[in-house]
Amino acid sequence: MYFDYTATTPIDNEVLDLYVTIQKKYYANTTSLHLLGQKANNIYEQMKKEIRNVLGINHELIFTSNATEANNLAILGVLENKVGKIITTEIEHPSVFNVYKELENRGYEVVYLKVNSEGIIDLNQLEEEMNNNVLLVSVMWVNNIIGSIQPIKDIIRIVSKYPKAKLHIDAVQGITKIKPDFKFEDIDLFTMSAHKFYGPKGIGVLAYKKNIDLKKRLFGSNSQNGIKPGTFDLALVACCAKALKKYNNNLDKHFDYVKRLNDYLIKEIKNDKIVFNSNENCSPYILNLSIPGINGETLVHTLEANDIYVSTGSSCSSKLAKPEKTIYAISKDESRARSVIRISLSYLTTIDEVKELVRVLNNL
Repeated sequence: MYFDYTATTPIDNEVLDLYVTIQKKYYANTTSLHLLGQKANNIYEQMKKEIRNVLGINHELIFTSNATEANNLAILGVLENKVGKIITTEIEHPSVFNVYKELENRGYEVVYLKVNSEGIIDLNQLEEEMNNNVLLVSVMWVNNIIGSIQPIKDIIRIVSKYPKAKLHIDAVQGITKIKPDFKFEDIDLFTMSAHKFYGPKGIGVLAYKKNIDLKKRLFGSNSQNGIKPGTFDLALVACCAKALKKYNNNLDKHFDYVKRLNDYLIKEIKNDKIVFNSNENCSPYILNLSIPGINGETLVHTLEANDIYVSTGSSCSSKLAKPEKTIYAISKDESRARSVIRISLSYLTTIDEVKELVRVLNNL
């Protein structure tokens, strides 16, 4: 019983079939001048067009190995050779948070926006911190630990008042799952990862507006604007586009189904020791729980013994493991932040699986 879809999803059968087809029929390098290379390049251009159409954007698209690489290229590419103030939140994914920590060590003025008990930033704090020295603002749309959904539309409004500032959104846990109340076209840079929406691993995407001079971090050919030079896997690009299109088209249907599962979980979990870290305003795909006093890793292995697979937000390996930073940010409770498990749902999750999960949780 798999409840770790936030970490990764199984590849869709149609997407996998496409992968095999592209690898067998269109294996030529997209930069080759001969006919086979041009056929491969035509598919590449068509796949980019499909991704842009699904998201309603005219951005440049850079295909990376994963969203971690895409986030790094976005942040470092914007800030190369510039000095100023940068803003993020205290609950970002490590692929953003740790980059900001490194930039802080390099001398950048970094602001980490606080979040409330529901994991939402204070828009007033963002407005107060914005000025003409701000170069970049990075905010995760849907938090990967508790599922809190940031008010991106309001963030766009605030940041857009400062032409020098660029807005970067980690959209990994939102795309194909949460209907946006904003336009992707209004975001300067955003990232996603195909294996979060039933595509293959090994393919992330960085989308950025064409007026942004994104500095190179790697050097080689002019492939992908020179931002990610070298030969890429056309089959991965095609699969990313197919999975994005298929699952974005099913967003509402899957959301409604998963919401019912999430509501059932919250209603039926009756163990008084359990503390809910996610709330009704969070993504229904994520339900985060704590049992203060029990290490998160212990909880994971207890459930594993019942053939139930969840994850913990922290990389716990001992009693000295650090508290999970998102849970600590919303609770200021170390015990609660050390005893985290994250249950993540999918349209593939069955009600029988959920019932068994409830039974085990209630008997902990």
